[in-house]
Amino acid sequence: MLAIYQNSKLKLAFRAMSFLSLLLCLLIINGQAQIAEHPVIKDYKGVKIGMTADEVRQKLGEAKSEDKDGFFYVFSDTETAQIMLDGDKKVRVISIDYNGEHQNPPKFEDVFGKNAKPEAKPDGAIYKMVRYPDDGVWVAYSRLAGDKPMISITINKQ
Repeated sequence: MLAIYQNSKLKLAFRAMSFLSLLLCLLIINGQAQIAEHPVIKDYKGVKIGMTADEVRQKLGEAKSEDKDGFFYVFSDTETAQIMLDGDKKVRVISIDYNGEHQNPPKFEDVFGKNAKPEAKPDGAIYKMVRYPDDGVWVAYSRLAGDKPMISITINKQ
């Protein structure tokens, strides 16, 4: 019974990550994206857009959950990553979440560079998405409001 419960928690987490990716896509459609030359952040723990599923396993090891569409990794209680694959079994999305308890989540500047300035919402939340046409990706940074906000970073193939 415990295995079923744990598996259902993983499925719920996987669905939540998929929902966040869909939300980011909807924000793009609404035109909230900028275009820049080259991304500052190009990979996560050595995993890059276009890598094969086998290369992901070599870099990150065994996933907590895996299916034909990708991998879900739990690195700690405060850091998870979802790697989604395209039809050719190559990485098309890298989505990383850091909960508010993470000791050292990436800062806005770590994702977009020292000269980039975040535009905080009135509640303190931050969202920015930048397209990099020459690299064939877009990168998004989302920080929820609050004292210990959740931070999500997504690298997505265009």
